[in-house]
Amino acid sequence: MQDLLTQARTDALAEAPPMRREVEDFVTAGKRRRTRHRLLQGGGGAAALLIGLALVPALSSPSPAPAPASVAAPVSYPDSGWTYGFKGYRTGDFTVTAPEHITPGYQELYVQRGKEVSKLYGGSGGDVVASSPLYSANITVYRPGVFQPSRFTGGEAVTVKGRPGLFKQSLKYIDSSDLAPGVALAWQYADNAWAVVSSVVQGEYDKAELLQLASGLAPSAATPATVAIKASFVPAGYTLVSAGRTDDFPSGASYMAASIRLSRTVPSYASLTEPIDASTGHGPTVRIALYPVEFTDSTHRKPGGASFCNSGNANLCFRMTAGGRYLAEIYADGGAAIPQSDLLKTLDGLQFADPKRPSTWFPIA
Repeated sequence: MQDLLTQARTDALAEAPPMRREVEDFVTAGKRRRTRHRLLQGGGGAAALLIGLALVPALSSPSPAPAPASVAAPVSYPDSGWTYGFKGYRTGDFTVTAPEHITPGYQELYVQRGKEVSKLYGGSGGDVVASSPLYSANITVYRPGVFQPSRFTGGEAVTVKGRPGLFKQSLKYIDSSDLAPGVALAWQYADNAWAVVSSVVQGEYDKAELLQLASGLAPSAATPATVAIKASFVPAGYTLVSAGRTDDFPSGASYMAASIRLSRTVPSYASLTEPIDASTGHGPTVRIALYPVEFTDSTHRKPGGASFCNSGNANLCFRMTAGGRYLAEIYADGGAAIPQSDLLKTLDGLQFADPKRPSTWFPIA
């Protein structure tokens, strides 16, 4: 087992935090399927952790969702950057979060079917040590003029609240991801403005369900996007490219508490055909993330709030919050070549809000 874990660490993709030990396969109703997250083994040496899927009430509730908005409400994208502008909602058996991730070109909402959850198993007895909602579909709302639906060419024409759309039976959410294709629906929620709802778990959705989800999209008052961490220092030359409670797909996870991604090269948010995987093909990036300790490797939990780096990875450093309930991580990938002193300085300068109280979070700037 240790040899396998060591090899897994060697093969792990650079953008993912090498501190969680889990597998990508979930089991539900007797079927195996893959999750929307890359869940990778860490570098500590503790026993492996496994994640499973169960149709039971979540131990940690998904983001609060208000009642469905009126279908007649016009939908528009906020003019200002780093501003959320859409509601969470419920429709049928689905709970859709308010936006949980934002870039200069789009923002993402996540879909939970029923009470599906992912469970984290650990310890010698294989007990459940933590749980989080399982999001099996994504809704990406693009800023007007940003998206062009060329990947939906040949798709079935549909309408969503009287506006044109296209349905594809088999399409990856992001071509570069290693997940199997799912069903996808692109529609114009306003003039020259597109949104996409896509299954990220193969075989779990159909056209009628995607139309139901698309029809529920509704605006909210424009609200500054916020995150539960604030950096007073970042490595020179790096610019904010995405942020939110979770990271860019496919690197994010439903149990994350906060994420900020910085890059030397700002991606182009013009003529997008899919969301940007900022961790590949866009030059060096730095990610700062915050995790509940239940979802972290025990060897990285060093109480007291002092920053430290991974002995086997010079680009990976950690710091626990003062109360010991969360672990902050900074990871430099894509050939960033940032001195450890700068990574540690970034961690040392972090301020933390209470992840469970969004009213205390910091505006993204």
